[in-house]
Amino acid sequence: MFYSEMMFWARWRPEDTISGLLMTWFIYSVLAFFVLLFFERFCVDDIYSIFLLGAVFGWLVEGVVVQTAYEAFPFQLVWTPLAWHALISVLIGLYFVGNALSEWKFKKAAAFFALLGAFWGVWAIYWKFEDGYAITTAEFAVYAFSTGIALMASYIVFSLVRPRTFEPTKAETWIFSGVLAFFALSTVVAIPFSPLVLLPLLGVSFYALKKLSGRESILFRFFRVNPRRYVMLLFMPLSAVIVYAFFREVWLEVNVLVALTTSSVGIFIFLKAIYKALRI
Repeated sequence: MFYSEMMFWARWRPEDTISGLLMTWFIYSVLAFFVLLFFERFCVDDIYSIFLLGAVFGWLVEGVVVQTAYEAFPFQLVWTPLAWHALISVLIGLYFVGNALSEWKFKKAAAFFALLGAFWGVWAIYWKFEDGYAITTAEFAVYAFSTGIALMASYIVFSLVRPRTFEPTKAETWIFSGVLAFFALSTVVAIPFSPLVLLPLLGVSFYALKKLSGRESILFRFFRVNPRRYVMLLFMPLSAVIVYAFFREVWLEVNVLVALTTSSVGIFIFLKAIYKALRI
């Protein structure tokens, strides 16, 4: 939820409410169930498999829960499913952040979080084009640190739980599948051609995931973390606030540059993953 929503929107919006945030958290919890489930079922253990799983996650977010994937067709099949959800939320948020917290040296990890925060700060300056004004640096600081602390808490809880595997019961799987099916049915009613778009993409992704299956999922190995290292996560909002303060008055449509860059990277990794799967 942090990477897909809080980092993306980069400020509190007028329509944000406590109940709305809780509902968003619930929806992402449902999707997280399937991310965890597929991590285990396909023994995801490398960058390409993780990205493919992120692609599935992105298309479920943008093509099932909401219908933005069909608005600027076909560009929005890439932006934001591959370009943001797969690349930033899953590949970076799970894989690289997990490595940074558990395995990288302190200087390398600190630089990584500062760089990720700098990206967040640059991205945040775009929203003045949508809103017609730029929120103050203080407002952005409150937003960045409050959501950043919540992110840090989520990593800490996940580490304290120390799960070794994810093995839901049949009842749990049916319940979560039912919630996802409700959103899918709503999407089909609203956009009848959506299965013709989404099912082939999901099918190709699952086929490649099966071909790339490893011996053991790597998801849970990243969270054996020294508690003192969690403070590094706060380098991200700190860097974001500094960069935002510097560029706040700059009217630069960074959305175009970000979208083109991350979309290109997303397409490249996705195609490379499919190519790698076909060669097996």
